[in-house]
Amino acid sequence: MRESYSKQVSPEGETATNALDFDVQIFISSGMPEGVLRSLFRQALDEGAKRVRFVVRGFEPQKVGELLKKLRMLLPDPYKDDVLVEVDPNAFRAYNVTEVPVYLVKNKDKWYSVKGTVSIDGARERARKGGNYKAGELYAIAEPDILSVIEERSKKYDWESAFARARSRAAQNLKPNFDLPTVVQDSTDFFVPTFTVPEDVTGPGPDGKGTVVLAKEGQTFRLLDHTKLQVPVIAVDATDERQVRLVQSWLRRPEYKGADVFIVGSTIQAPGGGVAMEELVRKFNRPVFPLFKRLGERFGIQAVPAIVEQDGDRLRIRYFNPQTKG
Repeated sequence: MRESYSKQVSPEGETATNALDFDVQIFISSGMPEGVLRSLFRQALDEGAKRVRFVVRGFEPQKVGELLKKLRMLLPDPYKDDVLVEVDPNAFRAYNVTEVPVYLVKNKDKWYSVKGTVSIDGARERARKGGNYKAGELYAIAEPDILSVIEERSKKYDWESAFARARSRAAQNLKPNFDLPTVVQDSTDFFVPTFTVPEDVTGPGPDGKGTVVLAKEGQTFRLLDHTKLQVPVIAVDATDERQVRLVQSWLRRPEYKGADVFIVGSTIQAPGGGVAMEELVRKFNRPVFPLFKRLGERFGIQAVPAIVEQDGDRLRIRYFNPQTKG
């Protein structure tokens, strides 16, 4: 990734790449004066937000939300305006950005570097004259290099223990005693997925003053009012050959060409037998996924084989008796 970034700007500060959609990149930090950031965001919106890319070096671990919130509140209208802000420590490394702001400005398919506080128009004017410039004041970067943080933590992390814990959790989630009964009679059921808010959710008020309550504790949302099930979901016990053959016949039908296939946990790569995942992928000609207990509950699946599809604001679950399907 560093090499690809290095190729975008030559040692002289210019390149002939046309791979980028934006024509100005501005390296910034939340440590810059708020007035400077507000001005740059306003200028970017006036130009067309997609033409300008703002780049930050990183964020304090587990505090990316705080960084984004702080930057959003500097927009003219935090609730309607949008500018392109990306966390990209590789770019900071490749361009050797140690202070901000730094502008990379595209002019006639070449890129030029302008350092220091200046308007976007001012940076463009300097780029039109060719060469690299040092303009106004530069500021220290407040955010850590998030890649350095990750690299340092990786050196100290006990990966073997982590893998062992992950395997243990997977074994627990896929424990053999988790299973679903086989359907004994064809039927159709309906299920409404919901989410209950565990605590009040608030956001900043208009113009950044005060707070507003976005959702109250105990409030319940019908999830399919806000999203949709992208493809049908098929649930199957892959140790039952009757179910496997039935699902194979479903997958040959156009309406289930893109369906996701989930299998109950006790069938996955059991050490003493069972059905290997690779074999199931071959049989169904697509990836297969474990049907964790909680996931089955979210879909409302009570038995297998079953087909889950969206029907308005609810899920329709159809159950099929494999014994009667030939």
